[in-house]
Amino acid sequence: MKIMKVYVICDAGMGSSALGVSLLKRELVSSPIKALIYNRSIDEDFRDADILVTHKHFEAHLKKHYPNKTVIGLTDFVNKEGFRKVVKFMENTQNNHVLLKSNIRVNCTPCTSDEAILRTGRDLVASGYVEEGYIEGMLDRDHSLSVFMGNKIALPHGEYEFKKFIKKSGIVVHVYPEPIDWHGEQVQLVVGLAGIGEEHVAILANIATVFGEIEAVDEVLSHQDVEIIYDLLTQEEVE
Repeated sequence: MKIMKVYVICDAGMGSSALGVSLLKRELVSSPIKALIYNRSIDEDFRDADILVTHKHFEAHLKKHYPNKTVIGLTDFVNKEGFRKVVKFMENTQNNHVLLKSNIRVNCTPCTSDEAILRTGRDLVASGYVEEGYIEGMLDRDHSLSVFMGNKIALPHGEYEFKKFIKKSGIVVHVYPEPIDWHGEQVQLVVGLAGIGEEHVAILANIATVFGEIEAVDEVLSHQDVEIIYDLLTQEEVE
C-alpha cells in the first residue's frame, strides 16, 4: 500500500495546522492507511504532496496554484468529524482503482461501433478488470439492445451471463473527435464498463451525474484532456 504524503496547511504553519496534524494522526490510528503528515505554512511548496488539507479560507488559493492536487477544505481544525471525513477520503483513494488515467484515451481514431467496443474491452482485459470472455458479452449486449445512452455517449458492458468474467469493477474512457455511427446515433464518448454488485450501480450513477448535461460532454470533446476527464469522474466532495 502506498504511503501517502499529507500536508495540513494554515497561515503560519505552527498553530491550527499543528493541531490538525495531531487530530488527523489520531483518526488514522484505527485505519489501515499509511501516511506521512506534516503541518505547513501556506507560503511553502506542496508539489510533492498527495493531499492538501487546509481551512476553507485557503482552499481556492491552493486549488488555483495546485490544480492537479487533491485539496480538502475544512471549516475548522477542531472538529474531529472533519478529519474523519479526510481519513475516509484517503481510504477511498487508496482502494479506488475503478478508473486509471492510463485508461482514458483521447483523440481516438475513427472506427465502427463494434471496433470501439473491442477497444474498450481490450483495455478492460489489459488492466485486469475482466477476462477475455467478457468482450463477447459486450458485443452481444450492444447487438441485442444498443448501449447508446444519449448525449453522444455509448456505455458498452457485458450481458448478465458474462458477469462471471468480471474480476473487479472498472471503467475505461475513449474520446473520439469524429462521431461514430452507433446504430444510427452519433457517439463520441465511449465508456467501457465492468461492474460487480452495488459498485456497478455507483459507477453508472456517477457517469449519469457527470455527463447528464450535454455541456459537460462537449467540454470533454473540445479539450480532449485526460486530466479534465479524470477529475470529472473522480471528484468527491468533503465538507
